[in-house]
Amino acid sequence: MTDWKIKFIEKIHRAANIYSFRFERPEDLKYKAGQFSYFYIPKEGGGELFHHFSFSSSPTESFVEFTTRIRESEYKQTLDKLPIGSIIRMSMVLGQFSLNPKFDRVAFACGGIGITAARSNIKWTIDTNAEIDIVLLFANRHSHHIAFKDELESFSGDKFKVFHIISQPEEDWKGSKGRINVDFITNNVPDCMERKWFVSGPPEMVDTIDKILTEEICVPLEVIREEFFIGY
Repeated sequence: MTDWKIKFIEKIHRAANIYSFRFERPEDLKYKAGQFSYFYIPKEGGGELFHHFSFSSSPTESFVEFTTRIRESEYKQTLDKLPIGSIIRMSMVLGQFSLNPKFDRVAFACGGIGITAARSNIKWTIDTNAEIDIVLLFANRHSHHIAFKDELESFSGDKFKVFHIISQPEEDWKGSKGRINVDFITNNVPDCMERKWFVSGPPEMVDTIDKILTEEICVPLEVIREEFFIGY
C-alpha cells in the first residue's frame, strides 16, 4: 500500500457549502483523471480520521485537490478547521471512472458533488487537447449549488457543452427545471446512443439515470460507468 504525506496549501469556496481542499502534489504521485484516494486527517486528541474522495484536480495540474460539502460529521468538521500548512496522509489511488484518449464521444450525467470526478476528466481533456467530444448534463437542487459553474462554462466550445437542470429553481432561473429525465437527455444529447456514459452522484440518482438510459433509451449497459457518491 502506497502512502504519501501531503501539505495543505489552499481552501477554495466553490458554491454554497462546497469547498475544494488543495495540497502540494508529491513528485512520485501518478493518477488518472476521475480516480479517488483515501485522505487521513489528524483527530483532536490523537489518531486519525479518514474519508475517500475523488480527485477534482486533473493529473495535468501541479497540485492535488478534492472537493466536498461541509456537513456535520466529525471528519467534515475537522477538515473544515484544518489549518493551512497541515500535513495529512493520502493512501492508495483507485477507481475506473476515467476517460481513455481513444474515446470519441462521451456524455457525463452528474448530480451535485458528483461533478468532482467529471471536472477532473474534463480538465484533463482540455489540457491534453484530447479529441473527445463531451456533453455534460449537470443536475443540482439550487442554482447557487452549482460547483465549478464559471469554469465549466468557460470550457464550452466545439468539443465541450454543458447543460444545467435545477430541481428547486429560484424565481430568476432561466434554464431547465426538474430532474434529469428522458426528454432532457434526448433533447441535449441527440446522439446519446452513440456515446459512452459516465454517471456520478448520489446512489439513488445514479440508479435512476441508469434505468432511464438502459430501459427507456436502450443505451447498452456496457457503455455506462458509474461512480456513487456516499457521505459527500
